[in-house]
Amino acid sequence: MSYTERILSDGENREAWLAARHSIIGASDTAKLAKPESVELYLRSKLADSSFTGNAYTESGHRWEPMMLAWAGIPANKALIHSPHEKGFAATPDGILPLFGDALRGAECKAKHGRVVDGPSLAEWRQLAWQFLCVPEFDSIEFIWVELMDGEIRAELNGEPKSITVTRQHPKIIQLSQQILPIAHDLLGRLRAARQFEQELLAS
Repeated sequence: MSYTERILSDGENREAWLAARHSIIGASDTAKLAKPESVELYLRSKLADSSFTGNAYTESGHRWEPMMLAWAGIPANKALIHSPHEKGFAATPDGILPLFGDALRGAECKAKHGRVVDGPSLAEWRQLAWQFLCVPEFDSIEFIWVELMDGEIRAELNGEPKSITVTRQHPKIIQLSQQILPIAHDLLGRLRAARQFEQELLAS
């Protein structure tokens, strides 16, 4: 089954995309999955109602993401794609570039405000590991970021983003994939039970 056959939502409708994420574990969820003993906290966070619709930082990300993708030559993606092994595990990579055969290159874009960094944070490494798990067609993911000072790219960078290419064989990807999966399976089981309970309450 190709990744195009595993799309839960094409992302064109924001409400439909959010509804599709309601009962799955996504990359933003796995960014937090550090401790097996904290799975109940992760569940409460997932179940919590949220009226969050964005802030200055998310708006900045939306502003800079198209430029980062164009700079890297990777088409944008809005689709929520589930793993071929578990429909409850899914991710929305920022970009997807078809390569030879069935291989793909992904893209993950970040805006860094007032910070100079040399690559992904630990939470972002978890997100990258999750994208490799959900989209095994990725042979690599381009991690692209802009370093912003007062809302614009640092002058020293001459208007250029920075990037590194991460492969699925990277030691951090292998290590974090092994750490995340047991926690994610536990969390997904509890999430499904909670959603089922919600449905039963609504039906009663």
